[in-house]
Amino acid sequence: MLKIDCIWCVTRSEFDRYVKSEDYDVVVSYLDIYARLLKSDPYGNKPSDIIISLYIEKLFRSALSNDTYENDCKFVYLLKNLDSETITNFKEFIKGMSDRPFEIDLTIINRCDYPKKGVLSKFDNVKFIDND
Repeated sequence: MLKIDCIWCVTRSEFDRYVKSEDYDVVVSYLDIYARLLKSDPYGNKPSDIIISLYIEKLFRSALSNDTYENDCKFVYLLKNLDSETITNFKEFIKGMSDRPFEIDLTIINRCDYPKKGVLSKFDNVKFIDND
């Protein structure tokens, strides 16, 4: 089974702290990909969301095609946006890449804003962490 933990937090350090406390096979961070692509552009142009999405797809496909993760695979994914359309598209994206069953959980870290109605129900499990 594929297990995908989506993280929604304010800062990169919160994400890093959470990832270090868990045992993940694959870590995918929108912010890391953005920074990596920004640094690699010789003109310093900001990468488009389409390019970042293609890079994310490449990371997931690469991990899912790797024989190491033939049975169980645990992903963590740092979300940029938490809205209904993003989550629906993400679930369809995962379904299209693998015929294995999957579970998508959400962890919200130190957020005082909450997603719109109907978003949390798209996840199998939701956890709130408040590190004051």
